[in-house]
Amino acid sequence: MPIHPDAPVTGAISMYKDRGDAGYKHSLGNFQIQMIAIGGAVGVGLFLGIGDRLATAGPALVLSYLVVSVVVYLLMRALGEMVIYRPTTGAWVSYAREFVSNRFAFITGWIYVFLAAIAGVGEISALAVYVQYWWPAMPGWIPSLVAALVIVAVNLLSVRWFGVVELWASAIKVLAIMLFLAAGLVLIVAGDVFGAPTQASLTNLWAGGFAPHGALPLVIVLAGVVFSFSAIEVVGVSAGEARDPQASMPRAIRSVVLRIALFYIGSILVLSMLLPTSQYSGSESPFVTALASLNIPALAGIMNFVVLTAAISGVNATLYACVRLLRNLAAHGQAPRVTSTVSRRGVPSGALITILGVYLAGIIMIYFLGASHAFEVVLSACAVFILFGWISIFVSHLGYRRAVARGDAHAVGFRMPGAPITNWVCLVFLVAVAGYMMFDVRNPHWYYSLIAGVLILVGTNIGYEISRRRVDKHGLPHLTDRSH
Repeated sequence: MPIHPDAPVTGAISMYKDRGDAGYKHSLGNFQIQMIAIGGAVGVGLFLGIGDRLATAGPALVLSYLVVSVVVYLLMRALGEMVIYRPTTGAWVSYAREFVSNRFAFITGWIYVFLAAIAGVGEISALAVYVQYWWPAMPGWIPSLVAALVIVAVNLLSVRWFGVVELWASAIKVLAIMLFLAAGLVLIVAGDVFGAPTQASLTNLWAGGFAPHGALPLVIVLAGVVFSFSAIEVVGVSAGEARDPQASMPRAIRSVVLRIALFYIGSILVLSMLLPTSQYSGSESPFVTALASLNIPALAGIMNFVVLTAAISGVNATLYACVRLLRNLAAHGQAPRVTSTVSRRGVPSGALITILGVYLAGIIMIYFLGASHAFEVVLSACAVFILFGWISIFVSHLGYRRAVARGDAHAVGFRMPGAPITNWVCLVFLVAVAGYMMFDVRNPHWYYSLIAGVLILVGTNIGYEISRRRVDKHGLPHLTDRSH
């Protein structure tokens, strides 16, 4: 059946109002929404983490990305269907509250707050790795601290400034990837067809073995592959501050699928053909490694600047989502009251300052562990949060579809293909991957995922009981709309 966002709705129009939307301005235009979608889909997971995964899995890494990309596509269609139904800054947390339960919303919300905060630490640690490319002697915590302070300050100004930074950072990395892919293909053709003196060749895909270490590494790298897409849902949060979400959101979500296919799959294939995958590592961006091999002055440095902007974009996007979800929780009495504050500019300032405190704690970790090692620690602990968060979106979507079937919610034209069967297939896959990650003793950091999983499930359930009793006793916090 043709899917169109303007198709007529059916069923009861929801009267649900999320009090967490009070105080925000609708300042994000269509093009900014498109760039936010790209900013979430393409980040440090591509520009830095993919190098180590290429060395581990070889060119066959493309298969792991293809599998996860299908899950991500269905995830975004499920989220997009609910966003068109009711745009909100609470996004999947708000949908969990409406279609599942308050407890599930609390668990979902805090999983994502922890995820976004920790992912932000990962991004600023990666940023330090890029800066050290030019100044190897510089301690990693210095560029991380500067970046954290500047990005938080920009977000404190207004959502419009967040959109401006994300637009330009995303535009830079998109243009750079497209130029890299085009130049890489030219080099490959030059080497294979015209015999140019270059290592680039189509034969690199199989010369050292398509999967040089067997099939198991394709499973082992799944944690890193999942982390690559860790901020892709941010576009769902931006719907609550979009000028015309009904028009911009379907376009943004469709564009994510194209970017996944072009940027991730294309980059893996081109990188695998430019150099033998054994020459890549996690110590620097694989794009920088590939370009440095050409011995063209300044080319690798330019690419390093591009991946630096990608890290800035990643921090900006994850911070944006994190503070709005934290504020949504606070509006429902499920987070400290100080995080419910919204400034006259429509910015959740209380939540922003709180997350800055988390970043500062992460920078202390970078000081003691070093930027590169800190990134790997964050990756190991963070991936399981991503899986739990994705699971919650599919569960909430199942609840939404049941509400539509009962006539309690209206259907929209922009629908998740194959639901509810595809929901259950994705849920089984995600639960299996989460179980593997938490008990994969081959990974030296395997217990980080297990500890993180146990702590988040136990901690959020205890936290929910505490918050429920506090709300019963003191009521919900008073929300002052100072945006007018």
